[in-house]
Amino acid sequence: METTSGGYSRLAAEYNWHLRNGELGKCGKDQFLMAAALREEGRRVDELKALMLSFFFGLNGVDSGPAINRSTSKRAAEAFAASGMSFHEMEELYTDTIRQDTVPRPVMLVKDSLYVFEICLEGMFEEADAILVRFMEAPTKR
Repeated sequence: METTSGGYSRLAAEYNWHLRNGELGKCGKDQFLMAAALREEGRRVDELKALMLSFFFGLNGVDSGPAINRSTSKRAAEAFAASGMSFHEMEELYTDTIRQDTVPRPVMLVKDSLYVFEICLEGMFEEADAILVRFMEAPTKR
């Protein structure tokens, strides 16, 4: 199905090309655009999955440094509300979608990133930013 955003299949092909070529900085944006196409198609759970990936890419700074993308978080909250999923189902979807090896050298474990995602869904961005800063400042084990 073609959408005004250019068609999901074209967007998915661009994402896959960027992923295969190690252009992870573009993958988060690709997922964000794919989410918009999925929303137009009424596929709210799939939209939420794409937004989860976009959030995780941004959280791990694959583009310009670790950050909480408020736009992605707000759209994810809308998609979650529209999906009809329970909170527990959303958590399962996140842990099924996001893997520890989704990005090289992630800032935090998947479970920790899920917690940050959840507080962003609640609009608690200052708290999420503070958690991210603590993780970035924590000494790493080598």
